[in-house]
Amino acid sequence: MQPRTHPAIASQHYRMLELKSRVESASPHGLVGLLYEELIRSLDLVLHSVRKDHNLAGNSHVAKAVSIIVALEGSIDFDAGGDLAPTLARVYAACRKELNEAAKKNDEAKLTEVRDAISDIYYAWQALQPG
Repeated sequence: MQPRTHPAIASQHYRMLELKSRVESASPHGLVGLLYEELIRSLDLVLHSVRKDHNLAGNSHVAKAVSIIVALEGSIDFDAGGDLAPTLARVYAACRKELNEAAKKNDEAKLTEVRDAISDIYYAWQALQPG
């Protein structure tokens, strides 16, 4: 008889396979969209942890969210982005700072503000979808 894989582990494995497939077939615009999706997912998990009264010190979801924000900051095309590029860079920097501060204090309201700001940017990005 074969040992059974825990459903949560199997689910995570299939999610990673699905994400890998999406990354491999995505356009550059789509890759940024995937970063936003993963960032929002990480922020949702951070919020879930706060609501469960878990201390966020060393939380892997906070670290992942910060890393994704840094990646988004690094992906800004200042040559083609016009006036929007430096504004977006400032927004990302502010979100990163707020996220770090909110995580230190387990501040659900601040975390929600960061998630909402990122969601607004993501929806605007989706509206720019080339087609």
